[in-house]
Amino acid sequence: MDKLIVKIFISLTVVFFLLIIYLGTSDFIINPRLIESELYLENK
Repeated sequence: MDKLIVKIFISLTVVFFLLIIYLGTSDFIINPRLIESELYLENK
């Protein structure tokens, strides 16, 4: 039972990270200027 829970947890974590990476890269491709301006404002 414990091994099953661990496998489910690991697979969910992997899917979660892939989703974050996918959303991050798609946002960067769609709005590179917006992200650059946000970084510029944060660095001030």
